[in-house]
Amino acid sequence: MNEERRTVRVSGGGPTRERAFAAALHQVSAAVGKAVDGVCYRVEPLAVEVVSAVEHRWTERFLGLLFPRERRRYELTLRIEVRVAALDPDAIAFTVREERLTLLQHALRMR
Repeated sequence: MNEERRTVRVSGGGPTRERAFAAALHQVSAAVGKAVDGVCYRVEPLAVEVVSAVEHRWTERFLGLLFPRERRRYELTLRIEVRVAALDPDAIAFTVREERLTLLQHALRMR
């Protein structure tokens, strides 16, 4: 078992502030999994820092002239410090169990 602290940078976007934040947080586990050797079984956020938060606004019109409506999209970049608990699969001693299959069993497994 290996426990360490890492800082990852993730970003997300969406039509609301909540969706942008959720999209960014959804990427934390994958980003930590790429950075850490072994199998991550616990990722605990310790601190969240907003690097950038941008709101895009524009006016959309039907047929370029009628029914104006204001649209928004939020983009968020976060720096998150996490505590990661990982397990090194090379440190586990596996026992080897060999099986001998009959021709019929082998043919059925190939299907």
